[in-house]
Amino acid sequence: MQLFFRHTLILVWKDVLIDLRRKDNLLSILLFSILTLLVFQFALGEEPEVFLLALPGVIWIVFLMSGVLGLGKSYVQETETGCMGGLLTAPVDRSVLFLGKMLANTVFLLLSQMLFIPLCLFLFEIEVRNWLELLLVLLFGTVGFSSLGTLLTAMTATVRGKEMLLPILIFPLMVPSLLCVVRLTDFLFFGSHPEEVWSWWKLLLSFDVVLFTLSLLGFEFVVEE
Repeated sequence: MQLFFRHTLILVWKDVLIDLRRKDNLLSILLFSILTLLVFQFALGEEPEVFLLALPGVIWIVFLMSGVLGLGKSYVQETETGCMGGLLTAPVDRSVLFLGKMLANTVFLLLSQMLFIPLCLFLFEIEVRNWLELLLVLLFGTVGFSSLGTLLTAMTATVRGKEMLLPILIFPLMVPSLLCVVRLTDFLFFGSHPEEVWSWWKLLLSFDVVLFTLSLLGFEFVVEE
C-alpha cells in the first residue's frame, strides 16, 4: 500500500511540475476563461443585474469549456512525446496511472479556478457567504469532472477528430454535476434557495462517487485497447 501511494504521488508531481514549467496550458486556460466571460457579459446586455443572476452558471460553463481544453492538451502532449507509452509499459498497476493522472488534472484545474474565480468576485463585487464551502464546491465539482475527463481523454486520444469528440462525450455526462455546483454556487453568492442546499450536496457527492468508480474501473480496459 505504501508503494502504491508513493507511485501515485510521483506521477502527480511529474504532471504538475511539467504544467508549471511549461505555463502555456495554464495561461491559455486563463485567457480563454476571461475572454469567454467577457463574451457572456456582452451577450447578456448592459443590465448588470441580469448578468449577476446568471454568473454562477456562466462561471461553471466557462470552467467546463476551459477544462476540456486543458485536459485535451495535457494528454495529447504526453502521447506525442511517448511518455504515456512508457508509463503503460511500467510495472505498476493501471489504477496508479489513473489516480496519478486524475489527481494531477484536479490540481491543475483547481489552480486555474483559484486564479479565475477571485477575479470574478473582485470585478462584480460579490461577497461569498462561506469561503470554506466554496472551496469544497470547487473541489468536488472538479473531482467528478477530472475523473470523467481522464477516462475520456484516454479513450479519445488516438481517435480521429478527438478535439470534437471529447466535448461531445463529456458535456452531456456532466449535466447532473453542473446543475449541483451551479445551485450551490448561487447559494454561496446570493443566498438563493437555502432549503435545497443539502439535497444538492448529496446529489453532487453521489455523482462524484459514481463517476470516480466507473472511470477507475473503465480506465484499465481503455488503455489496454
